[in-house]
Order: sequence, then structure tokens, then C-alpha cells
Amino acid sequence: MKNSRKYFLFGLLFILIPYVFWFFLGEESYILIHDNLDGELVYIKKIIEQNMTLNLGFQNEIEGIMNGLPRGLLRSGLNITFLIFAILSPVYAYLVNHLLVHVIGYLGMFLLLKRFFIKENNGVVVIISICFGFISYYHIQYGISISGQPLLLFSFLNLLYNRQKWYDWLIIIVFPFYSFIVVTLPFIIPFLILIGGVYYYNNRVFPKTFAVGILFLCLINVFVEIQLIYSTFFRGDIISHRVEWNNFIMSGEPSLKSIYNTILTYLKATHYHSGVLDVRPIIALFFLGLLFFKLKFTREIKIVGASILFIILWVGLNSSLTFMFKEINFLRSFNSERFYFLLPFLWLLFLALVIDNLRSRFHIHKIVSVVTVLFCLFSIFEKNKEYINNTKILLKTPIEEPNFREFFAEDLFGDIKTYLGENEIENHNFLSLGIFPNVAQYHGFNTLDSYQNNYLLSYKHQFRKIIQEELEKNKGNQKYFDFWGSRCYLFSSEIGRRYIINKEAGYTIKNLSLNSEQFKVMNGKYLISSVPIMNHDDIDFKFLKSFSNSKSFWKLYLYVLDEKHQKTQEKT
Repeated sequence: MKNSRKYFLFGLLFILIPYVFWFFLGEESYILIHDNLDGELVYIKKIIEQNMTLNLGFQNEIEGIMNGLPRGLLRSGLNITFLIFAILSPVYAYLVNHLLVHVIGYLGMFLLLKRFFIKENNGVVVIISICFGFISYYHIQYGISISGQPLLLFSFLNLLYNRQKWYDWLIIIVFPFYSFIVVTLPFIIPFLILIGGVYYYNNRVFPKTFAVGILFLCLINVFVEIQLIYSTFFRGDIISHRVEWNNFIMSGEPSLKSIYNTILTYLKATHYHSGVLDVRPIIALFFLGLLFFKLKFTREIKIVGASILFIILWVGLNSSLTFMFKEINFLRSFNSERFYFLLPFLWLLFLALVIDNLRSRFHIHKIVSVVTVLFCLFSIFEKNKEYINNTKILLKTPIEEPNFREFFAEDLFGDIKTYLGENEIENHNFLSLGIFPNVAQYHGFNTLDSYQNNYLLSYKHQFRKIIQEELEKNKGNQKYFDFWGSRCYLFSSEIGRRYIINKEAGYTIKNLSLNSEQFKVMNGKYLISSVPIMNHDDIDFKFLKSFSNSKSFWKLYLYVLDEKHQKTQEKT
């Protein structure tokens, strides 16, 4: 027991070391932009600032986003992530959340392996737990939806085998408050039911306590996300833009080739949202074990391996199944292939089981196992942009993307506020071009554009009138907006879908099309661009001023709707 504790503490120290340097960097650190800084972080901040965290009024709206975004379409304020952001400044709230999520991943994997799968080999337990603790899960939106899976399974197995303690119930109760129902309940529950079914088949005893645990998990999840559930299924006046999602128009109808390519992709690595893990060395070790290392093909290896194969086949065939029922709006808007969120956990559990059951003369299998694990760990670090870029920052090596401070550019937006005055900022809407609109939102600017996974279809159609002519110039952008549209942005056919454009990039826009009349109808007045717009007169905008300094990442160009020019054109 003492020996296990030493191994655990060693692994925990290994997990914690990067955060010492990360906290030291603070706002100078790099934080993942995709689906983090460009979206979720800012919406949590806006909800907290407007005292909407625990507001269950189904008619309430988040001001400053899309002329009022219904609160019910966003995540529950009961989530622990909101508590962290309410206490700390955004950058440190992000880091603390990141730390908690990854420590829980490490802890859960260690407890699960040690109690139920690998009781003797502490080295295997700790190294696999470290691997899982370092995977780059997307945590702002998902919390412990991925990292908490081993801990949740640990508690449910305790219930299944009547070894439960008070903390097992606590874990089951807390899990919905620190995860997201959309990517957990529809996918974890079938997996738990499978485990319960196997137990019943083997023992002919119905696992009552286990079943009660599943019921508890479902009910608490519904309680936590009742506002989102009600708004999605029971409010006829709210129609989400997701009903227009059509992956078949964007990517083409499913074919044998697309199925094959999808399956092959998931036999190489896991999905980036769930954390990238290169699984090829795990597959290679498994077959080496079967051929040369006397792998003991245990029941656990069979069950976990079969689960992985089923998920990969499901993901591969999912587009075909969805295509068969494409007329059902819910199936188009709900991402039913998200069983892949279970894959990083299952692959590493599979790796741990394989290593623990290898045997060979002269212990050659141990050398091969160490090489495999090190390769996996290296691939986890290599695919973790935050660790890589922050290491470069510490070593004074340039990185391609902006750090936290550079990204939000408080100095530049402060200058814009001073230039325009608070009254203009509060009473008019802005558009962004070549820069994420949530940067302006972060500083209290009202924006017509936004990145939302769930917003009103009617608003999407309104906004489309502003960008219609520009969309017609580029069929890729047109499909991207019409048949997905979560990035409700001002697009330019000349710069493509680029939202991070350094002041030294040298881009210009020569022929932007924009419906200024519709922009005005939606109370739009100002346009902030990271690229100079050469034909701003043609679209009824007047250039006001550019904002930059020696330390800034961006150079921002501020334009205002020129109503005088607009009226002159109307008379003409």
C-alpha cells in the first residue's frame, strides 16, 4: 500500500510540474484558441457579468451577442466551471480548471486500474495514468466529460461489486455538475448498461445498486441541464440553426470510400476534441503480443477491445445511418457519432491490460512495452499545442499564434473605447473581420456576429442578408455558413476563413461585399477589421482610425457606417 502511494505521488508530481511554469506565465502564456478562447471562455464571462449564471427564466437573453441570445440555449450555470470563473480572473480560471480536469483524469485512471485491473504492477498503473492525465481534452466546454470517465467507472464498478463507499455516490452526483450532458449521457449510459448486462449474463443476478446509480446519473444530468433540455424540446418558439445542418452537402454523401477513410482515421488517432492519442503503437503491441509475447487474452481485454472496435465501426457507419434518416431534423442536428469521446480512455485501458498480460523469455516484452508507452506519451505531448507553445515561450522562442494577452488585446480595444466613447459602445452593434468577434465581446462590445453551437435559425437568416453577396463569391464559404453556420461571421472570399491575421501579414481586401442597409436594420454601425478594406466607400463605410503598437499582435482598422454616403447613393 505504501509503495502504491509513492508511485501515485510521483505521477501526480509529474502532472503538476508544467502548471508551475504555466501559472508563472499567466497572461503571457499560450492558451488553445480553437473552441476555447474563440468561444466558450467569453460566453461564460458574459453570463457571469450579466448575473445570468443561475437564471432559469426561459425568456431571458444574454445581451450584447446577436441582438440578444436566449439564455436557455447556453450551458447550465450549475456547472462547476462557472464557479471557478466567478472566483478568478479569466486566465487563472482557465488554468485552475485545466489543472483540476487533468488531475481528476490522472486520479481516476490510477484508482480504476489499481482496484479493478492491475493490482500488482504499480509501474504500469502510474505510467498509463500519467498518459491519460496529459491528454489535451477540451475542458472549458466539456469539463470532466472525458477525463472523469475512469473515475466514474471506478465508482460504478464499486456499486456493481457491492464495494461502494459514500464517495462513490458523491462522484456520481458531482459528475453531472462538472461535465456536459450532450457529450456524456447519450454515450456513457449505453456503455454502463453493457457492463451491467455482462454482469447479469455471468452471474444471473440483477445489479440493483448499479441500476440505481445509472438512474441517479440520468436524473441529476437532467436537473443540471433542465434549461437547455426545455428550450430544445419543449419551446416551439425556439428553432435552432442546427436544423439546417447538412453534413452530406458539405462533405458529400457517404460511400464505401468515406466509411473506409473514417475507420482508418480512428485506427490512427483519437478525435481532437477528446484529446489526440496516436493509437498505432497500441495496436502494434497487441499484435506483437499475440504473435510473439504469449499475450493472455483475458475477458477484460476482449470486452474493452470489442468496445473500441464497435465505436470505430459506429463512427465509420454513422454518416450512412444518418443519411438513411436525413429527413429527421433531430438526427441531423445531434452528433450521434460522439461515442468517440470514450476512445482515449478505452485505448489506454486496453494498453494497460495488454502490457500487464504479456509474457516472454528474457522479459523482452518489457522493453517493447516501455518503448510503446514512451511513444504514446511523446505523441500526447506533440499534439498538445498548449504544452508545446508554452515551452517555446519559456525558452524565448517565437510562436505562430498570439498568447492570451495578445489575443484579447486589451490595450487596443481600450483605445477604441476611448476613441468612440462608452455611449457608442453600449448603444451600437459591431462586426469583425479577420479577427474573432468574441475578442470584441470580451471587452463589452455588442456584436452581431458570434460563434455559437446553438442560436436562433431566424437570426441566422437575418444575418445572412448582410453577407449574402460575399458568400456567393465563394461556394466553400456559402456551404460552410448555410449548412453548418455555427460561426455566424462576416466572411471575405479574399482572406478565406482566417481569423488570426498578424499585423505584419500584409493582407488587404480589395472587393468586400456587404449589405449595409441590412446591417443598419440590425442596429449595426461599426466594423473592426484586422485587414485594411480598400473598397470601404463602395459598401457605405468610412474609415476612422487604425489601432496598433509595438507590442500588439493585431493592427485593427475601425470603420463606421457612413449614412451620408448611403443617402447620397439612394438619391442617385
